[in-house]
Amino acid sequence: MTDLTFAQRYGEWALICGGSTGIGAAFAAEAASRGVNLLLTARRAEVLAATAKDLRDRFPVEVRTLAADMGRPDVREVIGDFAAGLEVGLFIYNAAAEPQSLFLDTPVEELAANIAVNVTAPTMLTWDLAKPMVARGRGGVVLVGSMASLLGMKLFIHYGAAKSYELILGEGLWDELRDHGVDAFTYVVGSTGTPSWYNNPRRLNADLPMFDEQQMAEQAEGAPRRPEDVGAGLFRVLDRDGVEIGPRHYSHPDDEATAIYQGGASRTELVSEAGKATSSIWY
Repeated sequence: MTDLTFAQRYGEWALICGGSTGIGAAFAAEAASRGVNLLLTARRAEVLAATAKDLRDRFPVEVRTLAADMGRPDVREVIGDFAAGLEVGLFIYNAAAEPQSLFLDTPVEELAANIAVNVTAPTMLTWDLAKPMVARGRGGVVLVGSMASLLGMKLFIHYGAAKSYELILGEGLWDELRDHGVDAFTYVVGSTGTPSWYNNPRRLNADLPMFDEQQMAEQAEGAPRRPEDVGAGLFRVLDRDGVEIGPRHYSHPDDEATAIYQGGASRTELVSEAGKATSSIWY
């Protein structure tokens, strides 16, 4: 980056929603390694506490935690109280609801939760947190997106539709906030070897094996990326390590290449083939 330290560029505190495991924990470790204190939220209190302890043991930073579902109707008030009195200079929204079923088979309660977590919460929290960043003339907002946002896929259409909103929100904020010293963008992540990805029981329909952490680390090239690699990729962007911050960044060059290909291909063929692929794995 410039001669400024990371904390000077963004601030002394980072809020990471969805920061207990997988790429969220990797983002937290990257921020802590740069001397930034952490506010971490996730739904599972025990897992969150374990991650916080690990981070405190590894890095000389303060780590505060809040067990909360980002789909709750009072999410703004809850996060506002959690961050009260602190200068949150970096906001990473990594929380996600991931419904996986045919649209008409999905209970309306799950559809509402999908919108609450993937649309409403990032919108409202970004509005609350970006305002003081603009006033200070520094800060960063990262909305963690998904390759599912680029293509309508059978069994994932409600999730992909919600994440497409988040994709456009992050891109537009890049343009609106960059003249105010605030970096905002969407970080699009493809398949990543998190415990929840490998150990999702619905993948058993495709005779796909369960994995432990060691097996994940030994996956051959072409398998889902490691959370640590995804985390490092995001912070290379924030560090401006040979990268100019733009409206959208990808966690892996292969994902960007896929997005470029999809942009020029037949939507009929793309959506049809994607539906066949998801159906063969999930049903």
